[in-house]
Formats: sequence, C-alpha cells, structure tokens
Amino acid sequence: MFIIQFNDPESSLDYEIVSQKPFDDIIDSSKMNDIFKEKPGQNQIIGVFSNGKFESNVSPMLVLLSGLDNHLEYDLKIKVPNKKKFVKTSTVALFKNVKSIEHWPYPIEEIVFGDFRKLAAVNKSFTFEEKIDSTCINNPMKNIKAGEREFKSHLETVIDKFSQKEFMLDTALTYEQSIGAEDKSLGHYWSLSEGIYPNEKGFKFGDPISYRRIECPYFEARINYFFTKEKKEIKVVSFNWETFKESNFGRSDEIKDDVNRKFDEKFEFVINTVTSLLGPPIENIAEGTRRKLMRWKNNNGVNAYIFNFDDYNEINLYIYNE
Repeated sequence: MFIIQFNDPESSLDYEIVSQKPFDDIIDSSKMNDIFKEKPGQNQIIGVFSNGKFESNVSPMLVLLSGLDNHLEYDLKIKVPNKKKFVKTSTVALFKNVKSIEHWPYPIEEIVFGDFRKLAAVNKSFTFEEKIDSTCINNPMKNIKAGEREFKSHLETVIDKFSQKEFMLDTALTYEQSIGAEDKSLGHYWSLSEGIYPNEKGFKFGDPISYRRIECPYFEARINYFFTKEKKEIKVVSFNWETFKESNFGRSDEIKDDVNRKFDEKFEFVINTVTSLLGPPIENIAEGTRRKLMRWKNNNGVNAYIFNFDDYNEINLYIYNE
C-alpha cells in the first residue's frame, strides 16, 4: 500500500511517494469497499498493488483512489518476469473518491508511475453532487414500463446484429439518434475486464460511446458500445442500471423504501428477457449471499453475462460475440 502526494496540485502535478508498506492480502474484487480504511487527502492518491481475485482468477491488480478535485490521466509502465525493460500499459482515468482498478492476466514484478495530467474540462460533467433532475417532471412517459419495452426491442436488435456478425457503430448511432437518446460518453478510453469480455482475438478498441436512459422514478441506465478502433465494428454492448438518485421523486420516502424491491423485479425481468432470446443460462452462480452472476451462449455464438450485488442496487448486463 502506498500514498502519492502532490505538493501543489493547482500549479504542478509533480509528486512524490510519501508512504509505502507491504500489502500481503489478496485483493478481492467483490470487497473493494474494505481495501482503504481512510480516504486520501485533497492532494493525495492512495493505492494498492498486489495480487487480486476476479471470480476464480488471481493475478496482479492495481487499485487507486484519488482525493484531488481534478480528474487525472497518468502513464504507467510495467515489468514482467524475464524482461529487462519496462513497457507502457493502458490506464483508466482517476476521478475524485472513485476507485480505479487495473487488472492484468499475467505476472508483473514492478510498476512505475509516469506523467500525471489533468483531464480536459469537458470531462468535468462526471460529478457526484446531489441535485434534482427534471427529466421525470418533463417526461412522465419515461417510466419503467416504457423502459422495459425499449430494452427488449433493443436487445433483440443487438442479438440479431451479433448473430449476423455485422454490427457497425453507425447502426447503433442511428438508432440512438432516432429515439433522442442523451450522449453521455466520457470522451476517453476505458476497458472491460477479461472476466467480462475475454477479447481472445486481441481487438483494439476506440473510446466507448455511452447513452443515458431514465425509467422514472427509480432507474438511471447506461447503454455502452465498445467498438474496434479501425473498422468501427461493435464487439460488446452493455446495459447498466443504477438508482436514479437525482430524480425529483427520488426524495420521496415511499419510493426510497420501495427501490430494493424494484431492483429485484428489474433483475428478474432482465434475466427472463435474455433467457427468452438466448435460451437457458449455461452458468448460474451465487457467491455466498452477496453476488449473483449468470451466463448465456446461443448457437450463433452470442454471449450474455449479467451480475449484481445483493447489498448494492446496480445491475450489469454485457452482450458480445467474438
């Protein structure tokens, strides 16, 4: 475990490592909230570099938590066994008080941090400040029933395109524009873990495109498209549901008390919808009493992977075809 400190982050991102101590435990990806006992200072990043467990796999993992107000990019080099030189690896952006996770499927002996830099101001829309969103006032028809109709229709199209193995980015963008979807792309690259999408053919991806869905008053969803950088061919589509915390109706105690039941119903609806389109799941796992995950694969090679946590209202569904 270590602490990176910036002496004057407003004027310079020069840094030093002010604390280091061994971390002998295996990082459990299902227990990320237990890693850091304290939050970093406003001019600090705290981190852990150790072996980490994702599902049944154990391999090197880096977890960072930034206390800086600015969103940051950084360079990282890694050294693998039997190699003399460090090589640059991809990284994800750092946002204040949001855990960043890097995971490698092969052994790593050492890492070296490089140039830290501020993200462009355009990305500062990524915020966690509580404020009211008027979507449900202005668009009462955007409810759960309408969202479920849209999801089922969209999922049918996605599976059909993956079955034909001709799913281009332009097709998805045309669809999103036709329904007036709100573009919420981060404007930079972020990746999927190999446990979700193995990427056995080593595709190089562009910056994912994300769109927002609202199902008043409970859910805020994101639809994300992961596509190849050169051919603009979509390889993964993800659907992610979280609590619509900024809903004006979300302040209601009745709705707050009801949200857990609504998430259980949503999880069952998504499972039943995927099963109706891809057939029975090929894997159904409950890890203790906390995490549930399921996988499907049809005869055309279309895969689906869903997971959620019993104590956290979020549902994640991924559809892909190698």
